[in-house]
Amino acid sequence: MKTGKHAYAIILIAALLLIMTACSSSQNPSMSSEPSSQSETANGSGSSAPSAQPEAATKTIKDGLDREVEIPTRPEKMVVLGNMGEVLSLGIKPIGTNDYYLNKFEPERMAGIASVGGDEPSMEKILDLEPDLIIIPSYFKPEIVEALHKIAPTIATKWGLLPREHLSVLAEWLGREAEEQTWLAQYADKAAQTKEALKPFHLEGEKAIVLQFWNKSIYQHATTVFTPLFEDIGFIPTDAQSKVTESKGISEEAVVDYAADADRLFILVDGQNDIDMYHQLKETAWKNIPAVQNDKVMLVESARWNDYSTAAMEWMLEDLVQLIK
Repeated sequence: MKTGKHAYAIILIAALLLIMTACSSSQNPSMSSEPSSQSETANGSGSSAPSAQPEAATKTIKDGLDREVEIPTRPEKMVVLGNMGEVLSLGIKPIGTNDYYLNKFEPERMAGIASVGGDEPSMEKILDLEPDLIIIPSYFKPEIVEALHKIAPTIATKWGLLPREHLSVLAEWLGREAEEQTWLAQYADKAAQTKEALKPFHLEGEKAIVLQFWNKSIYQHATTVFTPLFEDIGFIPTDAQSKVTESKGISEEAVVDYAADADRLFILVDGQNDIDMYHQLKETAWKNIPAVQNDKVMLVESARWNDYSTAAMEWMLEDLVQLIK
């Protein structure tokens, strides 16, 4: 009899414990909901900070021909047929380019980049490279643009933009905004160092004009083509130079008045024939130009100064130090 009472007491205690446990669980919902909450957080659907969305593989841009083109978000294998200076400034090494750029840029910068032809690109060579993006200038013929686009997404940069504008556009298209800011900072530092190095020669404030000898003709250019001279170093364009808004020809005789009030004259030349042409004019039609008489004429390499790119901006600074010193 005692044993039966003892067993009954044990059963009663066990039942009470079960009831208490059930009550405790109902009063503390976090105990039962925790696994579900963890699952929601892991899946990004909970109240915690949302997880980062994966970057899309492609995006659509409007290029310099006003076409909407779908391109890779982070292209890796590019064939570059225009704006090589800006592409290199963004830290990009193309897989292919034309002979013009291969011959213009320093060999070490072009090492490993394949040739895809001359003035007209070889579609077969570009196809063999299997690019994921092709960059061209907007003046390419429509049939060439169409043929290139059949190989890989092809985007055209707008002809006539300033080098920094091209740099900004390409940085946005190619997801290289950080590299753009790096180059701008490096260029500003380089310009400041160049200006400091040339300070003893008192160039800042000198009036200057720029001419180009090309194919036995003479051309004027707007100051925007040579911003390192006028914006970074501090040369001042003459009144006549400042009125030039586009590249155009000028006669030998007209240069006499055009350069009459210039302290310094920069002339872009391409080879010995152009150099000989200057020395002939120096002794004849141009002998009374003040800059000529004062031996303040700088003959500069046309291939480096007429590229109209961020690369040419750097080359101008480098050449100025060598020329002036």
